[in-house]
Amino acid sequence: MIPSAPSQNVTHLLSTPESRLLDLLRDGESYTVEQVMEEAPEFSWAQLFVAMDSLSRSGMVELRREGFRYWLRKTELWSTLNGSPSHR
Repeated sequence: MIPSAPSQNVTHLLSTPESRLLDLLRDGESYTVEQVMEEAPEFSWAQLFVAMDSLSRSGMVELRREGFRYWLRKTELWSTLNGSPSHR
C-alpha cells in the first residue's frame, strides 16, 4: 500500500517558524502580527517573534508599524529574487 501525501497542515507542523512565515508571505500580501499568529498556531508567540526579527534583520521581510499595529510582508528585493509576484 502506498502512503498518501501528507496534508498541508502536517507539512506546516514539520516546518520551521521562518519557513512558515515565508510560505505565508509568498503571495506578496501584508499581514498583521496578529494574523500571522492566527495562521501559524503550531508555533508559540515567542518562536514567531524570533523568526520575524531574524527575517527582518536579514532583509527578507519588512516589519512596519502603523499606529498601534505591526505589519509584516516580504521585501521587494526578496520577492524579485525568488520570482514571487509583488502586489505593491
